[in-house]
Parts: sequence; structure tokens; C-alpha cells
Amino acid sequence: MKLLSDKTSPALGKDAYRLAVTPQGVHLASGGREGRMYGLVTLQQLQDQLAAQPEGIPCGVITDKPRYPWRGMMVDPARHFIPIKDLKKFVDLMAYYKFNKLHVHLTDNQGWRLPVPGYPRLKSVASKREESFGDGIPHEGMYTRQELKDLVAYCAARGIEVIPEIDVPGHNQALAAAYPEFFCFPKPDMKVRTVAGNSKELVCPQKPEVWKFYAAVFKELKDIFPSNTVHLGGDEAPTELWKKCPLCREARTKAGMKDEQEQMRAFFAKMTALLDKNGQTPQFWYEGNADIYHPGETVYAWRQDQARQAIEKTKKAGLNLIMASNEYCYLDFPQFPGQYNWGWMQTTTLQKCYELDPAFGKSTAEAGHIRGVHAPVWAEHLPDLNHLLYRVYP
Repeated sequence: MKLLSDKTSPALGKDAYRLAVTPQGVHLASGGREGRMYGLVTLQQLQDQLAAQPEGIPCGVITDKPRYPWRGMMVDPARHFIPIKDLKKFVDLMAYYKFNKLHVHLTDNQGWRLPVPGYPRLKSVASKREESFGDGIPHEGMYTRQELKDLVAYCAARGIEVIPEIDVPGHNQALAAAYPEFFCFPKPDMKVRTVAGNSKELVCPQKPEVWKFYAAVFKELKDIFPSNTVHLGGDEAPTELWKKCPLCREARTKAGMKDEQEQMRAFFAKMTALLDKNGQTPQFWYEGNADIYHPGETVYAWRQDQARQAIEKTKKAGLNLIMASNEYCYLDFPQFPGQYNWGWMQTTTLQKCYELDPAFGKSTAEAGHIRGVHAPVWAEHLPDLNHLLYRVYP
């Protein structure tokens, strides 16, 4: 099909387009750069269908725009390292399906993938583990600063923003193996975690070296990623060690805090202030019962069967919401009954994914704070690109 005209029509909106297919060829009108990209992608999709439709494509007009500004996917190189060349292949498919946010989960119990100047043990210790689920095969991987910049540029050319995630205060066993002094009760013999699940270790908010470290981390993120958004995790953070820690106990008493959750709220307020110095803003995995968020922040609803509650609670709290409810959006979940699911995952068919209405039928007045949808792909059991693509694109 020949593209006969390609013009800008601002009235359409920056991410909207109109594609008119005529017997002579195609006319494209778009509201902005994003809309033009999506229009050209749709044209490519139509051309790809020609192999199955040798008689050609029906004439007509497609007018299209996204319902939400945020259409994200998350990859998890912390659990299984994903080389940049493979990430680029993943990004190509994202662009083909008009996703516009790539969320990179760079740190967790099983590995740390971001280089930070002045902290060499992140590479020599935290980026490596002895095995994965008892397979006896060492696993490791660390991106270079230039590789990440290259990924950012590759994504930007395809209309995709890269969102880095540095998980705090928990999901940090790999960091504890490299820098045990950052934690309440240092364990010099700590190893990078080799199985799934979480550990109790949280970074200690009362140690100055912790804040020096994260200031360096956030500076590095600022230098690498043009996005001003940093995902801070914030989920599954058991506070029992904070409760026992003498430094944390003393700080709570001195500040008149009633419990560890109040200390968690103060921890994230300080993290947010640290980000703010770089012009960065935080996002979080939403823990609905944790009073640790501040109005205007963005959270992801992820827990099973809590999406509807999250809409109401985040609206009341003045938070922005991204829908990532695991029963619809976790693309690492098995796709059909009988497919191995490692014991606890629900079967999430393609039909189930498509059944998601992010607002669950609520009005704009009730759900206007929803910014979009997000599809995490956790990789404890996805060791390479083939496994990753098999789960994401059945």
C-alpha cells in the first residue's frame, strides 16, 4: 500500500491518528509525533495482513486514539538478566502493539543490575548468584551505563519512555550480600538469593551511609534516564527487624512515632525529598493498608482481587492510579489450564486479559485518577528471551 499523504492535524490530539485506505493508497493524518507513530504502526499491521489476505485490505477509515496515556510493560532483569540486544527485541514488539512505557525492574533479592560509581561490590557481589532454584548453574549480569543509555535512545525512537525501578526498603537481599553495613543487623555471610520469594532484610533508615548510597543511585539514574519518574517498589516490606533495631527504636522514640509504619512513611518522605533534588518523582507498588503515600503520587494496583478497592481508596487519598491487577495483567502467569504454574499462580488466559476494564465500569468522576494500565512480567522462572516472549505473546 502506498502512503499518499502524511499530514499533521493538531485537532486530533497528539497521540491520535486517522488512516484512510482508498483504492489508490493511504492517507495518514496525525495529531503529533506519537499519533504519527501509531498510525504508521497500524499501516504496518495492515500490510502484515496481506500475506493472509491476498485480495487486499478493505477500503475505509480508521480513527484511533488511546483511552489512557499510560500503557506500560515491566521486564524483570533482576531475577534473570536480559541482555540489551534481547531487550531491544522486546521493545520492538512493544512498539508494534503501541505500548509507550518500559518499566525496568533493576534490583531485587536475586540480583542488582545498575552500576553505581563508588560501589564496586554491586557488580562483584550483588550482580551474581550461585544458582537458580537448585540448578547448580551460576547466574550473573550487570548493565553498563552506556548500554542503558543506548536502550533509552532505542526506546525513545519508538515513542517509549523507560522507567527505572530501584526497590526499597525491602527486596534487597542482593544489596545486603554486597553491603551488609546498610542493614539493621549486618550479616557478613549473606548470599544473593537463589530462589523466589522475599527476605526480611530492609535497609536501615538510621544509617547515614544508606542515604549517601541512594543519593548516588538517584544521581546515576538521572544521568542515564531522561524520564523524571523513578519506581521505588515499596511493597512486601516486613518491618519486624526495624521493630527490633536499636537505632530504629531510638529514632521512633525521639520523633514520637507510634509504630514502624509511621517510620516507613517518614522513610519514603525522605526518599521522595532525595529524588526531588534531581527533579525526579516516585512511583510505588500499592499496599492499600499502608499509610505511606502522599497526595499526588502514583501507585500501581497489583494485588489479586483488590483492584476495585484500590480505585476507591486511591481516589480518596488523592493518588494517581495505574492498573496492574495481577489476575488480569501479570503476563508471566500461565496462559492455559495445565501449563506449569509453580504452585500459586492463577491461569490468566488471553481472554481474561482482554476482559479488563481498568475503571471497572466506574464513571470519570469516580475513576478519572486512573492513568493507565501496566503489564508486569516477573522473571523468576523466565530464564531467557524465548521464555519471556512465549509468556507475553502467546
